Amino acid sequence: MNDANSRHVRVRELLGREPQGRYDIVVSDAHGDPVVLRNTPFLDDGTPMPTRYWLIGPDEIRRIGQLEAIGGVNAAEADIAPDELAAAHERYATERDADIPDDHVGPRPSGGVGGTRLGVKCLHAHWAWHLAGGDDPVGRWIAAHLDPVDDEVVDPVDIVSVHSDHTAVRHGSHHDIRIPWGSDTLTDRWLRDHDPPRPDALTNALGTITDHLDDVMREHPAFIDVRVLGFTGPTIDSLARVETGLDQVPESVELTREAAEEIFRMIATETTSDRAHNPGLPSLHVETIVATCSIVLAFMRRLHLDRVTLQTEPQQ
Repeated sequence: MNDANSRHVRVRELLGREPQGRYDIVVSDAHGDPVVLRNTPFLDDGTPMPTRYWLIGPDEIRRIGQLEAIGGVNAAEADIAPDELAAAHERYATERDADIPDDHVGPRPSGGVGGTRLGVKCLHAHWAWHLAGGDDPVGRWIAAHLDPVDDEVVDPVDIVSVHSDHTAVRHGSHHDIRIPWGSDTLTDRWLRDHDPPRPDALTNALGTITDHLDDVMREHPAFIDVRVLGFTGPTIDSLARVETGLDQVPESVELTREAAEEIFRMIATETTSDRAHNPGLPSLHVETIVATCSIVLAFMRRLHLDRVTLQTEPQQ
């Protein structure tokens, strides 16, 4: 990442959306990938932004999510004296508010770390501040309790099966966690009214899946730590054909985040008739391929995955 534009593109990829306000990248990893953003006190539309430091590094998000999943928020709050926490929130708010113009009129951001004045709300916000050099007792607590990074660990493969009326997630011992949207139902709800679909309809389709993923992660917190994800289903076969441009595809096709974003931009802006000429795309899935891509992309964005595997049916 050698220039501001490429860094901005990477930040947008990690957030899964366009940043809504100005920011600086204040922490990067050994490869130059952004890890922590420092936000200005207001979004572009003037909305107060209480969170000064924002964690966007996928590996750090997963590690902190794992700590939160085993009760890290309550444990940190129990271990750290209330007056220490209150002082940390005050330091955080003072630094953020110093960036507000003296002549500002209107709503202002409030609270300390994570927008709260008391206790511990979110370990991710505290870790972001700590990594950026903040004097934060919660950040120091996290550093002492995080599991060390083990590059030798082999990640399990979680499977997402996309059906016409629902999407089933197989995660560890939890089989078939059900999301009540599939390629047909998502198409019927959001993507049939206009050809090609309107931008707001595409946003709603992606948001619908993201909202249900948030529910999955609340019920199964370890799911946020997923690193290896495979997709199956009839429309996934079609997505693999679009990616490769082949009628006969391998039983396993790697789909990078960059490729998924590009396919989505392409097929979502084509009319149905134009899409029908896409090499390898069966006529049966010309209308539902946008929804299928929306489902896959929503998983990749929400879980900050750089790549997934499209597992196709054996072809005769």
